[in-house]
Parts: sequence; structure tokens; C-alpha cells
Amino acid sequence: MKPFLIPALILSAVSAIAVQPPLKIGLDTQATEWIISLEGGGQVCDRIGKPLMKLVADEKLRIWWDSRGVSDPTTEYRIQVGRAHSAAEAAALMKKLKELGEAPDRVKVPDADSWRVLTGHFVETGKAEPVLQKLQDLGFDELWVASESRSSKPRKGRALYAVTEHYERRALPPDGVWLKPLGELTTLQGKGRYRGKIEIFPNTQGRLTVVNTLDLETYLRGVVPKEMGAWEFPNVEALKAQAVAARTYAVANRGKRATDGFDMGDTVADQVYGGRDGEQSLTDRAVQETEGLFATYGGKPIQALFMANCGGHTTNVADVFGGDAPYLRAVPCYPAKPLTLPFASGMTVTQESSQPWLSWELLRLASVAIPAEWLSGERLAKPATPGDLAGPVRILLQRLALEIQPLRQEGNLTLTLARAFGFHRIVEGQERPQDAAYFLPDSLPDDRLLAAFLTQRGVVSASSWASKDTLTLRQALQTLGRLWQELEPFTPGEGALLMDRLVRRKRGGPEPLPLAASLLLVEEAPDGSLRLIPKADIQVGDRLKWIPGEEGPVQILVRRLDPDGAAWDRYNPMAHWRVEYTESELLAMVRKRIKVPGIRDMKAQYNDQGRVLDFTLIDSLGASHRVRGMHIRGLLGLKDNVFRWLTVGQGAKRRWVFYGRGWGHGLGMCQTGANGMALEGATFEQILQHYYPGMTLQRIDNEPQGLLSRH
Repeated sequence: MKPFLIPALILSAVSAIAVQPPLKIGLDTQATEWIISLEGGGQVCDRIGKPLMKLVADEKLRIWWDSRGVSDPTTEYRIQVGRAHSAAEAAALMKKLKELGEAPDRVKVPDADSWRVLTGHFVETGKAEPVLQKLQDLGFDELWVASESRSSKPRKGRALYAVTEHYERRALPPDGVWLKPLGELTTLQGKGRYRGKIEIFPNTQGRLTVVNTLDLETYLRGVVPKEMGAWEFPNVEALKAQAVAARTYAVANRGKRATDGFDMGDTVADQVYGGRDGEQSLTDRAVQETEGLFATYGGKPIQALFMANCGGHTTNVADVFGGDAPYLRAVPCYPAKPLTLPFASGMTVTQESSQPWLSWELLRLASVAIPAEWLSGERLAKPATPGDLAGPVRILLQRLALEIQPLRQEGNLTLTLARAFGFHRIVEGQERPQDAAYFLPDSLPDDRLLAAFLTQRGVVSASSWASKDTLTLRQALQTLGRLWQELEPFTPGEGALLMDRLVRRKRGGPEPLPLAASLLLVEEAPDGSLRLIPKADIQVGDRLKWIPGEEGPVQILVRRLDPDGAAWDRYNPMAHWRVEYTESELLAMVRKRIKVPGIRDMKAQYNDQGRVLDFTLIDSLGASHRVRGMHIRGLLGLKDNVFRWLTVGQGAKRRWVFYGRGWGHGLGMCQTGANGMALEGATFEQILQHYYPGMTLQRIDNEPQGLLSRH
């Protein structure tokens, strides 16, 4: 795929990009005190900017809100009736509830054009049960106890103080302070360092709100690495897609939490924001190279939703939040045709389809000490002799700079190999007969102390000493490989296959992978079993392992079959998952949200991609409780709505085993999938166009409504 370039004509039209109005990010609303310091020193001012007190560099100041009693709770519990509704549906439902004696409200769903209808105000979930039962008896089958922000009037008679390092207390304005460092950063102890303006002021619940005000692009420097960090996704095109999505989301949701005194919070409820401590050089580059670019539809910034992992396929916004958005449509997270690169073995390998005898010890030996022709089931099954092993042992002893002596022709071959490497000298004076009796049978071998040492180190199994069968060549080579590992530990190289046959190690950059002409190609299955193969078309992004030969180039190349398959989103630990609950654990989980005496059964309706759209729990009395959208995974404590389950056992001993895919709501851009697309050469624009069908990249000019097209 060709890189996406900005036409020169468009560049000339948008050379002057207006600075967006600053964003107000809520960093905390729960604490009653903060310890702060200012880079290079600075001043504590009132919120207008009038200086109140001066701080020197590294001086710490405690800002304390004297609550004079217990603070008000910041949340309460309310009953949500039904899923999200259109405005007309919400109005009709509220009218019906009022006729039943309730006092309902409607709350806008921030990420969709829909409304939630809530009723009741409860300090704990148990207090909601009478109303839940009433509505259930009246035929409402989708009821949910939701945790909501609590609105209350400000308390009076409190005071805000500053306490210095010398325990001097000074009164501060009751409406809060503005912290002005001489340098760039303000440090909030236990939270981090932040650029821009920091304000601390009391809120209506008797706690302190901390707000960081800063420009949009600087804000993104702290968002992109926390949402899609360069260590996990070290591909600049994927990070650029995240930067555009985060920028668009921020503008589209400006003022989302205005009632709390800021635009957005710094958590997953909005966008995760880490301030200065979250910034990374590669994500800084992604932000800079997309500066001013927004994803739009119909000339307006879209609701650029994204999630960690979509489980192989995204979904429609109507299935999650209700409403409709043409750019939040279900799309696959699989390539139409995976991008693969051909690899071939440089030697003739066994054609046996199953090779249970193959191991990492044998592969490592094949890189320097034994010919590849030995790696066949027929040859390895033959009895081993000292003559077979003399050559490989000599090569390894030379490599390790150990004394080379002829192998003994008589006696236990395993002990003969151990003596060749000098391990018999290790056991003298420190191994005990009691340990030998613990590990070994009463009979063989003769040198029980050495045998016990080898057993204790895991070089051979305890049961093998009692066997009267002659060692096979495979068993002898396995032992030889483990003895070598004892003296020269080795871990195979490992990295992801990139385009142009480069590889990327974990937390590393792209690097070449030189291959020997006599390359051995191996395939590793998800269960860890290994198989020699003559050739393979390896998908870009697959994990490779390798063992270099004596000359440096890779002698053994192992292609790992990804347990999560071929999807673009297979690089996340939650691409597939398993969760198990006991009966009591699942019941406790469910009771956090709906009132049930017990669980009789559960039923689900799925879409074509296996996502649960409609879920019904039948309680022990036979009553049905219906849940849809986002509430499904919340009810069951699961990562995503793509799941199936099995039940094992009965009654109180019943266990519920859930198998699922994905992590998140399933809407918009799949962050792991974006990385997978970028690995296959997609540009950030192609990534965005895939996950937001119909969107257009545009820059914003001086007017808030003025969008300049990129095309």
C-alpha cells in the first residue's frame, strides 16, 4: 500500500492552522488534600491569577480542604429502565413511569444520539430493590441498577488551606487556587507531572477537583501513549490513526462533563490521559505528523470511538448505545487476503506429518553439533552408542573450552555423558546419599550421587533410571542438549515478522534477520509441539523464533502458529479469553446489577459474528430478566460481548465457564487491529477509513465550524 500524502494544493490552503480552544481535563474529584510542587519554583495564585504565596524549587506544599465532617458521596444508584432510547421513545417511557408514580429523568448517552431513562435515587443498591420489584411486576423486563454521579448543592462553612513544609498554615480563597510554575511542570504527588495550567478547587461533594487546562495537541501527547502506547504498538501509522481518533474524540466531546467543572476526565470513561509522565517519543511523532487532522462525516467531527480489541469484528452503534451513526458500522478485523512472505528450508527435511520426538534441545544441537539428517523419527529411534555421540560431544567440549577425553564404552550412557562434561566433580562433597535415596529407586545406577544430581536438575527423569531399555539416539541427544544448556544457557531469539523480512523484537526496533543457506524451517503449534517443514508462507505479524549457527546467520527458524489466528487484532492478550465462575460467584456478580433470588438458566441471541445482542437471565423462580448492549458484559463481569459458555456440575456446585473474544464495547477503531493493519502496510488514513466507513480526514481552520477537506 502506498503512503498517503497531503496534496500540495491542500497544504497551501491550510498552512495556518488555528489553535483549538484549550481543553479542561479533570484529574481528580475525590481527594480532600494534595501535595504539590512546581518545577523551578513558582507561585500559588487565586483563580483569577493574583499571587498568594511563593514556592522555591522542590518545595512541597499541602493543599487541604477542611471538610468539617464526612464528605457527601459523589455517586448514587439509580434504576435504568430499558436500553438507550431515541428522544421520542424516552419521552413516552418517562410519561408512562410518571403515571406509575415514579419521577424519572433522561440522561444523554455521550457517545450516541440516544437517551437513558432513570428513576429513583438510592444510597446503596439494596435500597433499590422495592422499586425494582415493583417495575418488574408491572412487566418491565430490562431493568438495571446504575451507578450515577450525584448532584448536590455546595456545602458552606468550610475552608481551604495551604500547609507548608514548616507546618505553617495559610488560608486560601474558598473557590480554589491556580498553580503557576516557573518551569513547565506542576507535580501532584501520587498522580504525576503535568504541563499547562493546574487548578484545585472545592466541589459540591466536599472534596477537591483538580483540573489541567492545556492546548489540544499537548493533551494528545499524554493521551496517545496511554491509549495505545509505543511499547505495545511500535508502528507509527497505527499510532497516527490513534492520534487522529483521540483528537477527534476530544473535540466532539468538549464540555461532556461541564457540570463537574471540566470537559473530560482522564480515565477510560473518556480518554486515558497521563500528563507529562505518559509521553513517549514515537507517540509524540504521531501527534506532530497528524497535527490539526480530524476524522469527519458530513463536515463535522465524528464520535471517534475505539476499543482495545474487537474480537475479530466490530459492531453497529445501535447494538451498543442505540441511535445511529453511518461511520460506526460493523466491519471485519480480518484481511481479505493475509499478507504473507515465502520461506523455504535450505535442506531436505523429513516428510513425517507428526514429529513428537522433535524438541528445542535437538534443534539447538542441529545448529552446531549434529547434521540435520539426524532429525528423522526413524534414525532417532535407533539405539544410541558412544560412537554416535563422540563427534557431537567433541564439538561441544571444544566450544566450552573443556578437556576432551574419549567417551567410556561401557556403563550407563547418561552418566558417561555427564562425566564427559565434568559433572561428576560437582557432586563430590555436597551431594548426600539421603538425597539419592529420595530421588532414585533402590537399584541402579551405580553412581547414585551423580544420578541424583542430574535428576534434581531436571536433566533426566527419575523414572528413566529404572528402565532396562537401551537409550535411543533421541533420548541420548536430549540429555546431551540439556547438559549443554546447564553450562551455556540459551534462549532463542524472538520477534514479529515485518514486511521486507525484517523482525521486531519486543520493545525493539526493526532489524534484519540473516538466514543461512542450510536453513532448517520449523513450525511451532499452540501446544508447543514442533515440526520440521520444507516451506511456509508466513503471515506478516507472526511470531518467529530463531537459533543462529556458528557463523552467525540463523540456522534454525521457527514459525509460531499464533494461537489467536489470522485476525488483525490477534496481538492482544484478550484476543481470546476464558473466565470461570462458581455458582455463588456468578450470582454475586449478577446481584450487583439486578435483583434475582438465584439463577436457573441463561439465554442469548447472537449476530453473525458471535456477539451477544440480547441476553436473558431466568431466575430460580422462573422470572426473566433481559439485558442488552453494554450492560451484558457488565452484568457478567466479562471483557466483551463476544462469548459462549458451558456449565459444569449441578446445584451449588455448578460452574460457569465462559469462552470469549475481544475487550471493549466493539465500536469504531480496534486499537490492536489498527496495529495489525499497520504491520501489513496500511497508512493511518486507510486504518481510519476501514474502522470508520465513510469518514473523511479534514483540517480545522479558524472558525469552529470551518473544516477544510483533505481531498
